[in-house]
Amino acid sequence: MTKSKTILFVTHHNNDFDHFLPLIVNLKKEERVDVKILAFYTKYEILKNRLHRHICDKHDISLDSISDIFYFKWINFPILKVYEHVIGNRKLSDPGKRIIKGTTGQRGVISTIIKNIIVGFIKSPRGAVISFLETVLLRYIVLCSIFLLTKRRIMNYLDSNSVDMLIIDQRTIDETLIDTGPVTRFMNVFNERADPMDHLLFRFIKMGREKGIPILMMPHGPQPISIPNIDAEKKVCVEEWVNPFRPDFLVVGNKNELLSLQIMRGIKSTFLLGDPRFDIDWINYLECCALKVYKNELTKPRGKTTLLYLMDIFTYIPEGNQEYKLEMHRDILSLVNDFEDLEIWVKHHPRHVYDIPIEDFIHKDRQDTIRQFGNDIDTNILLAHADICLSLSSTTFISPILQRKPVIFYDRWKEKLQGVTSIYDDLQFKASSKEELITQYEVIVKGGYTIGDSFLESFYGNVFSMDSLSEGMVEKYIEKIEEIMEIDER
Repeated sequence: MTKSKTILFVTHHNNDFDHFLPLIVNLKKEERVDVKILAFYTKYEILKNRLHRHICDKHDISLDSISDIFYFKWINFPILKVYEHVIGNRKLSDPGKRIIKGTTGQRGVISTIIKNIIVGFIKSPRGAVISFLETVLLRYIVLCSIFLLTKRRIMNYLDSNSVDMLIIDQRTIDETLIDTGPVTRFMNVFNERADPMDHLLFRFIKMGREKGIPILMMPHGPQPISIPNIDAEKKVCVEEWVNPFRPDFLVVGNKNELLSLQIMRGIKSTFLLGDPRFDIDWINYLECCALKVYKNELTKPRGKTTLLYLMDIFTYIPEGNQEYKLEMHRDILSLVNDFEDLEIWVKHHPRHVYDIPIEDFIHKDRQDTIRQFGNDIDTNILLAHADICLSLSSTTFISPILQRKPVIFYDRWKEKLQGVTSIYDDLQFKASSKEELITQYEVIVKGGYTIGDSFLESFYGNVFSMDSLSEGMVEKYIEKIEEIMEIDER
């Protein structure tokens, strides 16, 4: 009997795990494939999502934490248990800001953290303590990843698990930043030359390359908005790198991505396979699982229309982006002031969860009709109960479109962006102002929403370069992975 092959998925956030999970579940059914998952920095962020935990338990899927590979594991163990408790008790608050590139510098980051702690403590002492602990512990873990994770530890992990393929999501880094000592790594992070998560990810991946393990990079979801001047700027930035990291095999979702990601093209090959997260069978499976997991916790309010607002993390304007987004939040959320039978659910993006202040623009007797959800509630249960879905540019918006649920595309942000296109531009129900939102909402609640087969086929083809809705993306991915790993069909 042929020796089974081992695939290691390297995941770092809930939303890239979303794209891996349909492949992981289906690959687990293959007797000739062993699946491993390594979570950066810990598995607690992934498993905080109860739908993820339910699916992992159901399919006997286990996760390792990169923090378990650090030196001095016995010292870190109690610290990481505290971190697990903090993650588990975090509600709707900012999810621990990672040290990433920004415009404020380290002093600005520190002053912002201190200010948030003081204001937060006044509002909620317990919440402020949890937020403070998360900030401190996360930075401790980052430091450990810089100083306590050596090449030897990484190689031992790869050898002990007999890894035959590494799968990561789309991202890159200047390779000159990878092969550095711990002090230089720290200074690169401190001076914002490198995101510590990216740095750690590619240190690990490059060790795999040294061992001859093929690296497959897959999409992180289709790009909902294409802005020529910004895309060009990013491309120049990548091309200026001395040696941008490239995988052995690059998978892209559609033809537009194929053009924009030429600088990251696979060393051996590049494939056009769509995105398994948006395979229609998988979308329906997630909804069924979500209804089981959250059946006693979240139900649709009786006698009301539920509108689900799917948030994004897109930067619409260089300066004052959050303030501008708040204006659009007001347009959307203030609909509850106009319709007594409306309840709005807000689903925050997994990487930017915060409490939208509504006291200034929502009538006092209507404020309880707005509910905000962070990472402890999965998007799929909200989609299952929503009567209408609305978004500015979230990729999650694709799911209700493919399921033929009523949707409204709010593109007010086009007043700030010139020469921009979106994958949602051809939707019939869209609005550019509060007045148009009201009009579209009224049409939908009166039963006027329609979405035709021809539109869906065209949408599916443009976004995923698939021939028809019946063409399964998960199956195509698995066939290509098996081909790469030279697993012959029985």
